[in-house]
Amino acid sequence: MKKVIFIDCGDTLVDEATQIFDEYENVIDVEFYDNAPEVLFKLKELGYIVILVADGRDKSFRNIFNKINFLDKFDGFVVSENIGFLKPHPAMFEAAFSLIPKEYRSKDNILMVGNNLRRDIKGANNFGITSVWMNWSPRYFHEISEPDLMPDYEIKSPRELITLLERL
Repeated sequence: MKKVIFIDCGDTLVDEATQIFDEYENVIDVEFYDNAPEVLFKLKELGYIVILVADGRDKSFRNIFNKINFLDKFDGFVVSENIGFLKPHPAMFEAAFSLIPKEYRSKDNILMVGNNLRRDIKGANNFGITSVWMNWSPRYFHEISEPDLMPDYEIKSPRELITLLERL
């Protein structure tokens, strides 16, 4: 069965410290982190279903992923601005889950990859899917002080995601 990857963007695929905004507070440029574009394309080449699950503005993410010609390669695009909630709210994960083709729609088959323990990892754990913490950015909370903040797996770069998936 195909694996499904829910993936965050800021400080998971891109370095938030490099964001450039327009006058409407939309990201118009940013630097990708550690070969993240290549990893996204490799995930698609390997047949994974890839769904963006991110907090922020729709236009920002469209700008970011148009930059690398990946926007149309996502199997789903779930952005908090469109859903009306931020992660870890279950509505974000339900929206992403609903975009998975029915034959692959099993929580046992999904990994959420994100950098934020309180949003990505807690949300994934509470939704009942595998959580993968991208632990590299110093900008966010790093203390695992409660059980629902404990990731199933920890990686330091997008490149390590491919290695992890090969092991699973």
